[in-house]
Amino acid sequence: MIKAGKQYVEGTVAKKIEYDVYEHNEVLKTKKIRKHNSRAKAKAILYIFLLFAMSSVVIYRYSKITELNYNLVKKVAEYNQLKEQNAFLKAKLDKDKNLLRIKQLAEERLGMQQPEKYQITYISVPKSDFSVALNASGSSKEKNGMFALILDRVGRFARLLY
Repeated sequence: MIKAGKQYVEGTVAKKIEYDVYEHNEVLKTKKIRKHNSRAKAKAILYIFLLFAMSSVVIYRYSKITELNYNLVKKVAEYNQLKEQNAFLKAKLDKDKNLLRIKQLAEERLGMQQPEKYQITYISVPKSDFSVALNASGSSKEKNGMFALILDRVGRFARLLY
């Protein structure tokens, strides 16, 4: 078996001839150089384009981060302003909840006065409430059936008598 190498043609015992057509022919040599140069130029343009694209992505990312930080600062300032306004309104509400102040405003602005003894009427209020109670599902007791409704009404009437 013959080793394939630079000296022999693969699979034969014939010696390889070292003859480069491009070295001896000037026209082919210039074509080869131009072809090699055009490939190099194409690679350079491609690399420049990739570098430009990656730089654009990085710049876009930083611009988005800056925009988000700007919006965050704006929202924090708005939040702090609302917090201050809320504290001011709470203080005003605490001031306005004072019973003496309410009495003073009622007498001065609205012209109200304390009722006389003959104007006071006492009424008795039953201990049970007459509002419709809702069960956990959100439906009223009336949807449980006609019999349950009747029992409920009778029970309420009995509570009123006691």
